[in-house]
Amino acid sequence: MAAPSFDSAQAVRFDLPRGSVRAGSGGETVLVVPSAALAELARSAPAAAAEAFARALGSAIGRRAVARMGDARAASLEEFVTQLAGEVALAGLGVLAIERWGRALVVVVEGSPLAGSLMAPVVGSALEAATGRKVACALLSRDGETTRILIASDGAAARVRGWIASGTPWGDALGRLHGGNR
Repeated sequence: MAAPSFDSAQAVRFDLPRGSVRAGSGGETVLVVPSAALAELARSAPAAAAEAFARALGSAIGRRAVARMGDARAASLEEFVTQLAGEVALAGLGVLAIERWGRALVVVVEGSPLAGSLMAPVVGSALEAATGRKVACALLSRDGETTRILIASDGAAARVRGWIASGTPWGDALGRLHGGNR
């Protein structure tokens, strides 16, 4: 079986005479914005406004990914991640991959210009839009260019956020989540 691929042909279309940029098969209008401008906006905006922006961005990414797949629930995990990662890359948000830590699913984003606090709602809302299911996320870490986000139930995500806030390293928090040293 061939590995799934992401076809970027016609994923972004520039209409210079009209001064517009469109993404996806539906032709959603998008902007090409310097990442420093978005970072400044996020820094100066109230936290709720920055999160609403991140969730809207993630929802658009998820909708475009599911449009490529058709039925996201029928896709294999590999196919699903390939399409989601392609849309994240097209948005200029970095390279998305997943890691398994026991039963925990961790989304890893390398090279994103967005702060980790914004990447968690981007990822969560992208997954919600693509699957049609509520998703809870917990920011595990932002180390240099790497952001790790736990995808879990509401309760598990809340516990992990609490452990991390109290100083527990994220790897230990995932271990606790699996029943080790609660």
